[in-house]
Amino acid sequence: MTFPTWQRVALPLLLAALAGCAQNPGTSAAPPEAAPQAAACPKGTPDGARCLRGQDSANAHYLIVIPAQWNKMLVVHAHGGPTLGEPKASRADEDIERWAITVRAGYAWAGSVFRQGGVAVRSAAEDTERVRRIFVQHVGQPTRTLLHGQSWGANVAAKAAEMYAGPGMRSPYDAVLLSSGVVAGGTRSYDFRLDLRVVYQYLCNNHPRSDEPPYPLWMG
Repeated sequence: MTFPTWQRVALPLLLAALAGCAQNPGTSAAPPEAAPQAAACPKGTPDGARCLRGQDSANAHYLIVIPAQWNKMLVVHAHGGPTLGEPKASRADEDIERWAITVRAGYAWAGSVFRQGGVAVRSAAEDTERVRRIFVQHVGQPTRTLLHGQSWGANVAAKAAEMYAGPGMRSPYDAVLLSSGVVAGGTRSYDFRLDLRVVYQYLCNNHPRSDEPPYPLWMG
């Protein structure tokens, strides 16, 4: 059977488009990652824990903490924020100090600082998955991997769970925990702050300040 010209052209294009839709970040070959280096553990880390630090292939700093009695399960942490300045390795110290309870409970902990500041959810999700891969490559394969996102990091964790799962592939995460999650969307998640500020300034009659020229409430 002879196909019309438009069908002979359209069919390969359709197949190529479907193949493109099937691509998933989790299926592409990841570049090799350098081994993390042993480092002093941050304040608040449980006694006997082993700490590893490094910078991944995308230049994101990260911290890995393994308890003395590891239960063979891993918590991958996506931190809140976001920060607007240059990311600093010390950010991970704040995170493990806040969430040291996971290590005390026997879980290993891995957290990325993210390669860039600002609301870059997709790249932060990539950095989060990358630190998991580094753990598996250089520490060991956990029996269970839990993805934890805190505040704005819940948005990152939700994105990572979405990006690295799909038809025909196994998710690298066995469970996802979102705590105090900011997951309403890129702008709606922060609109409530503007709304509260407008109401506050209107009711308190302190908008603008006495040394400022008048401007609309919506400008904050």
